[in-house]
Amino acid sequence: MQKLMKRSTWYVHLKKHHPEFVKMKCRTDVCAFCHKYDKVFLPSLRILVGQSESRVQALQPDYFDACQQQWDKMKLAGKTDPDDKLSLQYVRAAIKYMERMLAARAATILPDHAGALEHRGALHAEEASAIADLNKARSTLEVCEHHFSGVQRQSGFREGMIDKLDVSHVDIQLDFMENMSTPLGPEESQEWFWATARESITTLGFYAHYWKDGKEVHHYYHYISKIMNHDSAFSITAFNDLLGRLGLTSSHKVLHVWADCGPHFRSYEFVWNLVEVCRSRFPQVYLHFYLEHHGKGRNDGQFGLQRNWVVDYAREHVISTLENMTDALRCGAAETMRLDPPPAGPSYSIVPFQPAKPQVIKKLNNSRTKLMIEFTYCIRFDRHRNPQFGIEIKDFVYSDRIVDERNGVPIGDVVCEDIKPKEADWRLSYRKTTPEKEPLNVQLLQRRLAHQAHAKLVKVVSRCSPAVVLIAREEKRAAKRKAKFQRTQAVLAIDLEETDSGSSSDESAI
Repeated sequence: MQKLMKRSTWYVHLKKHHPEFVKMKCRTDVCAFCHKYDKVFLPSLRILVGQSESRVQALQPDYFDACQQQWDKMKLAGKTDPDDKLSLQYVRAAIKYMERMLAARAATILPDHAGALEHRGALHAEEASAIADLNKARSTLEVCEHHFSGVQRQSGFREGMIDKLDVSHVDIQLDFMENMSTPLGPEESQEWFWATARESITTLGFYAHYWKDGKEVHHYYHYISKIMNHDSAFSITAFNDLLGRLGLTSSHKVLHVWADCGPHFRSYEFVWNLVEVCRSRFPQVYLHFYLEHHGKGRNDGQFGLQRNWVVDYAREHVISTLENMTDALRCGAAETMRLDPPPAGPSYSIVPFQPAKPQVIKKLNNSRTKLMIEFTYCIRFDRHRNPQFGIEIKDFVYSDRIVDERNGVPIGDVVCEDIKPKEADWRLSYRKTTPEKEPLNVQLLQRRLAHQAHAKLVKVVSRCSPAVVLIAREEKRAAKRKAKFQRTQAVLAIDLEETDSGSSSDESAI
């Protein structure tokens, strides 16, 4: 039997015999906070913890023995953080342990031998220095832990809602795709690559999940346009158009809208649009946001599939206009739905979208409310039974807090404000920005923690997920991949049978 090669051995083999292959080291599109926490803060914390312990142990070698024994027992019982000694749990324990040792030594009588006073003074100074250094690291760990906790809370609630969606609920997620440029084709001319020859096409993707006629519907909508405005006005116009396409009935009572923290969705203009949707269509509406830099969801898989459709179509056809792009996406969507047919698989719709720009944009007048939209991830809109009382908005901060009505804080007066857009027409170009080159922005995380402290969990959340959670997550993904593979295999088997029967009939006719 052939022996499998380890990954490290495979990389050594490639480096030795195939130098043209280079191991990819770049990871793109990751959270700036998590990336700098992993690559900048944790290495410095490892050095800080090691130096703090070594300085104290140089004066008293058995200083941390009791602390280490207790930590090892907790580790064997599975009660420690996966980050081990680089975790908030360990830093807090080390600080508390040194404070206790410091207090216990102060209560004991000074030994009567030469140099005892100098030794105690030096040990006291090193302990105080180590505690001060670890306290600084603890403050950074606390705000980062608050960020990790929010990521897990929002993402966990989102996945749980998708798995068990109520028949009266409608779930919509939306996001913008990175612009695609044309022309594309099987043989690309040199003139195509001039900047003036390229035309950008934007995509606003929607994932709609709801129940209809007793069946669970998963439907992706690709709104493609030449309009480059990734702003609230375009998002609202497309969102309202989508609601008219879903074919919802009066049995759908609750609307959940999920988006990332981009300013085109996390805006008072988008909030007011949901106020009007709640007033006219849904008695209850929720607006959920993923954590900053953690907005990846089903729309991103939808966009990856769209790129594959375009590449496959461009192998045989030229894509130079919005109409060509529409044909390419519709061909790809039809083939995808043929291999994974609905309702077991998702449905796809391609919508060319070139609306007129609204001359007046309505937004929530935030000056008369308590809402600070930059510090919340869940807002609820309720239509009052008495129409004269209008719409009530409550801020729940996190989506998992909606189970308890007492967690919601009313924002106050819900008043509309009309504003005129700065530009009369849509913008047809976009401006590039430079990447952020600053260190871990602890101050921003501290401001979020200060505003969201009342909604914080008591349990400390680590950066890494426990092994049991990772295994369960991978098993769930594997089950989904297997189910999709079986559906595709069944379709291909039917196609093969039809081909065989067709060839047999042709032979008999001959």
